[in-house]
Amino acid sequence: MNMGRKPDIAVRGRILQEAEHVMHLKGFNAASMEEIAKACGMAKANLFHHYGSKTDLALAVLDFKIADFNSRKVEPLCAEGAPEQAVADMFDQAADFFESNGCKAGCFVGNIALEMSDRDEVFRERVGLFFGRWAAGMAACLERSKASGYFRPTLDSTAAAEAIVALYEGASMLAKCRRDAKIFKRVGTIARSMLEHHKVVDQEG
Repeated sequence: MNMGRKPDIAVRGRILQEAEHVMHLKGFNAASMEEIAKACGMAKANLFHHYGSKTDLALAVLDFKIADFNSRKVEPLCAEGAPEQAVADMFDQAADFFESNGCKAGCFVGNIALEMSDRDEVFRERVGLFFGRWAAGMAACLERSKASGYFRPTLDSTAAAEAIVALYEGASMLAKCRRDAKIFKRVGTIARSMLEHHKVVDQEG
């Protein structure tokens, strides 16, 4: 008995990447499934075979971004011996990315949050989940550094992680509006110093 074809993981990955690109540049409402299908090099009917609606596709993209941010922004923080340097690097990398595209796109998730949170409760919850997991992942990394004696007990890991996310998203909005990618470097300095304030001072130097 034919149970139907299993989803092609590689194809779905390409769809998510192209859908993010189109929605990032145009916004959720202005982007069309036809445009996304064209970007994927497939017929619109084939795109609907994988995702039944634009909303389903956008929510899948948000889930994709959660995993992407975890691998690019949380895991490096956990692996870095100096978490404050990993945070500074995150802002520096954002500065380079925004500089490369003329600061025209902004943050994909931030854009979706502004566009859809007051219009669709499902989007609001999914975006909230995204930011919550990002902050919680960073907080866990900071908490481990505090437990190891790298940071003093005065560090509120949860508040610090939420502040870093807020600084990053605020910098994204300012960089986009002002076409100034260097904002990330200036704000990143503040984020780094916030953690350094709680760092246990080295006995050497």
